[in-house]
Amino acid sequence: MFQKILLAWDGSRAALRALDLAVDIARRYGAELCAVGVAHSPAHAETESDRRDSANAARRYLEETLAQVRDRADRVGVSLELVVVEGDHPPEDILRYAREHGFDLVVSGHHRGRRVGRALLHGVAERLVDEASVPVLVVGDRDDD
Repeated sequence: MFQKILLAWDGSRAALRALDLAVDIARRYGAELCAVGVAHSPAHAETESDRRDSANAARRYLEETLAQVRDRADRVGVSLELVVVEGDHPPEDILRYAREHGFDLVVSGHHRGRRVGRALLHGVAERLVDEASVPVLVVGDRDDD
């Protein structure tokens, strides 16, 4: 059913829960799994150098956070690739990458709390669902009590 799965990655608790589910689906279907993070810089960065520094810091963060949990995929024999794209609009950047590379499922974490200042996926899940041409699986960031 699924051959190529894109995991929207931002290193957050919600993304970690989405990773576990995406790994399980990839294992069950023998699918490729690719975590895609968006390195973006704040719109208020004053100079090109500031924007570049912010994007580089975001790239390092995405790489480091995924490296810390990559063993979750390795333990069950799922290969997990990380791709970091640069952009200013994470939902559109993720969906563009998904279209250009033929993914047939997008898995995304979702922050239910909607607190200002949350990680990248704050608000992104809704946009992915609204705009995707492929199925989107949304995973919450906490267990139900």
